[in-house]
Amino acid sequence: MHTKSAAALCAAIASALMALGASTATARNFSLSHQNIRITFNNLEFDPGIAEPAICRITLEGSFHGRTTAKVAGSLIGYVTRVTTGQCSTGEVTILTETMPWHVRYQGFSGRLPSISQIIAKVFAASWRVSACLVRADIEFGAVRDLATGQMTGVNVPSQILPVSGLFCPVEQETIRSNGAGSSTVLGSTTRITVTLI
Repeated sequence: MHTKSAAALCAAIASALMALGASTATARNFSLSHQNIRITFNNLEFDPGIAEPAICRITLEGSFHGRTTAKVAGSLIGYVTRVTTGQCSTGEVTILTETMPWHVRYQGFSGRLPSISQIIAKVFAASWRVSACLVRADIEFGAVRDLATGQMTGVNVPSQILPVSGLFCPVEQETIRSNGAGSSTVLGSTTRITVTLI
C-alpha cells in the first residue's frame, strides 16, 4: 500500500513538472514590469547617400498598451508618442512630430522558448527629414533581453534601406542604423523594464 501511494505521488509530481515545463515552453504572452518606456540612441545614423550622414542623439518615448502583451506577430502593442533630437556629430535631422503617434507592432523574437534573447518590434510610419529628403517608413527595432534577469538591456536598429521622397531630393532611398545599442529604461527613471513569459 505504501509503495503504491509513493508511486502515485511521484507520478503526480512528474505530471505537474511536465505541465509547468510545457506551459513555459509554449508561453503565449509577455508580461512587462512597466508600461512607459524611453529609448535613447547616442549615435543613430540617417544616411541619405548623397551627402554626409546625420549621426545624432535620438530619444524615443512611448507606452505599451498593457502590462501583458500577446506574442502574436503583427499585433499592435504600443505607441511612440514623443521623439527628441540631441546633438548631432554630423548633419542634421528633423523629426516630423505632426505624424505622431507612431504605432508599434510586435514582429517576433530571437532564441528558443523559453530563452528569448531579443524581442523584435516595428515602428510604423516613422517620419523625418534629412536635408531636403523626406522619409516615412516602418523601422525595425530589436530589444535585447538578458536571459538571467529578463531585463531589456538595450535596443538595436539593424541597418535598413528606406524609401525617400521630397521635391528637391535626388535619391530614392536612405539607410538608417544604430551605431551601438540604445539604452532602454522606464520613462522618467533609470529602472530597466523586465519582460517575462507567461
